[in-house]
Amino acid sequence: MTDQVTSPLQQAQQLVTDLQQRIEQMRLSELKAALAQLNDLLAQSPADPARSPQVPAPLDPVPEPGGDVEGLRMELDALTNRAASFNSMMVHEIRKPMTSIRGYADMLAKPGLIGPLNEMQQNFIDTIRTNIIRMEGLVSDISDLSKLSYNRIRLDSKMTTFGQVVMEVQKVIEPFAKDYEPTSVTFDVPQGMPVLTVDSIQLAKVIINLIKNALQYTPKGGAVTVKAERRDNNVHVAVSDTGIGMKPEDIARLGEPFFRGDNELVLASRGYGMGVPVAMGFLRLMNSSLQVESTPGAGSTFSFDIAGMG
Repeated sequence: MTDQVTSPLQQAQQLVTDLQQRIEQMRLSELKAALAQLNDLLAQSPADPARSPQVPAPLDPVPEPGGDVEGLRMELDALTNRAASFNSMMVHEIRKPMTSIRGYADMLAKPGLIGPLNEMQQNFIDTIRTNIIRMEGLVSDISDLSKLSYNRIRLDSKMTTFGQVVMEVQKVIEPFAKDYEPTSVTFDVPQGMPVLTVDSIQLAKVIINLIKNALQYTPKGGAVTVKAERRDNNVHVAVSDTGIGMKPEDIARLGEPFFRGDNELVLASRGYGMGVPVAMGFLRLMNSSLQVESTPGAGSTFSFDIAGMG
């Protein structure tokens, strides 16, 4: 008995069938791995008789070179678009009720707007607002990660200053950081920074995600510092903390969506392993990259450079 020969093209065809059946139940990381495997199989499938288990007889019609491979690539594109559209629809539908809940919670929390609240009622409202804000961040990260994975984000670059970006970061971080007091967040941003041409919203999101990550993994009473300095015509940004630090094997997996280390503080804190991958994705679009220095038990520093106007 001989083993059945399975060509890369046949494997790719089977993988497409499996994807079509399971795509809406797959996690993003599983889908990306499957699509990467499919690309590899297609790359191994040229019209080479030596690789094909069945060689057409001389009188048979000669198949068009690459015809089957091209068809599978079209199916791959269709699957990718379908997954991206599904994620976009899901995020939109989740955001609608969240916006309503946030609006009513904000109104209830305003003193005197609907009448006085006793202490217990105020605590209930504060809990609702805190959790809906966290959910908004989670949904935003899911949306960004999906768009980055499917190349559906286009930066809206405009002239701005780094000081203006920092102001937007502070607006978001100040209420978020209250949950981590007495851990402090300090900004060290000198005057005279280069003028930037960037998407300020996405650059702010990068810094916000890095600060949130630092706060989550720094024990109470620690410190998080955001420092910027001019290096030639670049702005060098570093987010440092006095937290738990990371092992080399953890640093190597930082760009992997949903990855979280096995430290007790990591497991005890709320998080989904998307903040840093999203930051790394936006930095790549800005022609930058994230650098990491970390020592277990001694904290971490995440840094990157943004080019100023030439």
